[in-house]
Amino acid sequence: MIKENNSRRAFFKKAAAAVGVVAAADYTKTLISSHTDSANDVSEKYASDVNMQKSVMSKKQFVLMTDNEKNQRLAELLSNNHKDSA
Repeated sequence: MIKENNSRRAFFKKAAAAVGVVAAADYTKTLISSHTDSANDVSEKYASDVNMQKSVMSKKQFVLMTDNEKNQRLAELLSNNHKDSA
């Protein structure tokens, strides 16, 4: 008679459990590493865009609005707001 602990069935159960644990650990590692890699890729991808925007904005000269322009813009915003809420 074969002991239960030494049977093929017990061996395959243990082997299948071990493979499942290893697969789950590898999958978790892949999820974690892909998330950090994608965050690094995004920051590298857009770093040149951010630098270009900063250089363009630093060269621009801003002109303040006159009181008349401010009143016109405020009237336009309020007019559009009343149209949207109706």
